[in-house]
Amino acid sequence: MDFFNPRPEGNFFTDKVLKWIADVVVIVAMAAFFAIYLCEETNVVGSSMAAALNDGQVVLINKISYKLGSPERFDVIVYKSKTNEEQYVIKRIIGLPGETVQIQESKIYINGETIDDKYFKGNYESGQAETEIKLLDGEYFVMGDNRNLSEDSRFDYIGNINEDDIVGKAWLIASPFSEIKLVK
Repeated sequence: MDFFNPRPEGNFFTDKVLKWIADVVVIVAMAAFFAIYLCEETNVVGSSMAAALNDGQVVLINKISYKLGSPERFDVIVYKSKTNEEQYVIKRIIGLPGETVQIQESKIYINGETIDDKYFKGNYESGQAETEIKLLDGEYFVMGDNRNLSEDSRFDYIGNINEDDIVGKAWLIASPFSEIKLVK
């Protein structure tokens, strides 16, 4: 050991173990930040989003995507339930703020023009959307993919979803293991 260099060269503990501990601490901190601020998980309850999402699956929510941009038509979103704010609901965005939504004979009209509904083929109830619904700023019209078993914006007790109630975008089916894939 040198008087001007009190640290012996090549010390395994200081060179390797302390660096390893620092690396682990950084990785754990990054994982905690990701889990707390950027991502959350929720369970799919019911069959209103079948076939895209099924009862019992665990879905990861991208909580930052809508802080950086706005929800788009056909995004699958997770929002706070109007009846129980501790419960999350998963639906697909159909109508965007400022648009007019109407459903007649199982066809969706946005601002008077039909849109291609590639998520459900068949007949379903129009609900309150039988007459035009004008979406205000920050309001979204949502529907489940399994239209006949979905309680969504077509019904007045659900209504339009406020942007402030949106938790994030459904991003990844995380469980069960055999069904892991991106949400489309």
